[in-house]
Amino acid sequence: MKPSSISLRTSDSGLFGTVLLSIKRCCIGYGGTVTAVSGGVKPRPYRSERRREQAEQTRQRVLDAAAKLFEERGYEGASIAAIAEEAGVSAESVYAHFRNKRTLLGELVRRAVRGDDPRRVPEQEGPRALVAAADQHEQLRLFAADIVLRLERAAPVVAIVAGASRSEPELAELLARLHADRLKNLRILVDALAANGPLRLREEDAVEIVWALTSPELHQLLTRIRGWKRRRYCDWLADSLAHLLLEETALRTCLTSAREMAKERHM
Repeated sequence: MKPSSISLRTSDSGLFGTVLLSIKRCCIGYGGTVTAVSGGVKPRPYRSERRREQAEQTRQRVLDAAAKLFEERGYEGASIAAIAEEAGVSAESVYAHFRNKRTLLGELVRRAVRGDDPRRVPEQEGPRALVAAADQHEQLRLFAADIVLRLERAAPVVAIVAGASRSEPELAELLARLHADRLKNLRILVDALAANGPLRLREEDAVEIVWALTSPELHQLLTRIRGWKRRRYCDWLADSLAHLLLEETALRTCLTSAREMAKERHM
């Protein structure tokens, strides 16, 4: 068996930035006797489909178990054996699906960012609706409603990456690329806003403001430490971005609309 080599890369596939870890390892060959199947016998499609479903269910159980143990014990404290036991599978099954813990953590980030929709983030309904909206206030409202769900899922996983990055150089690189990709992908919002009206500052500066206000760390601080609920975070984010990014006329319109929506929620 040749020594394994590990390389990491990120893929900028959405507002938050989806992380993919490419792990290149040596292959272990298993010898054995396999009975030949007659050329006239075709595999039953339903059996193949059932196997795929079972494999995906196992994969999701392992991801759920890893997320739980990484948060409870930290990256170093959650062994593959413990993750396998939590998921109710063998350690060999975990390795077959994910190869190692780094790959497992990378898949957790990707699942957190994309949610249940397997499409790249810009192709999902939330970002597409944001780009299609013709009103800046509506765009900010849609953006806040979409990204808060991604942050709720992804921020705890990013915190795990940050903690592990202190002793894992590959994960330190991953964390840096995560933040760099977020900066690049959040331009989607700024470009969409600029298409509907002028901004009060340069677009490059606007992207950095959005990047800072939607950081996973700030979301964790406000929601976990200060106890903010989702609605409060969304309202704060949309209002803050309106104050910082929009021209005075558009800002007044946004604030008026926000007040009217707040009244409707309390009626």
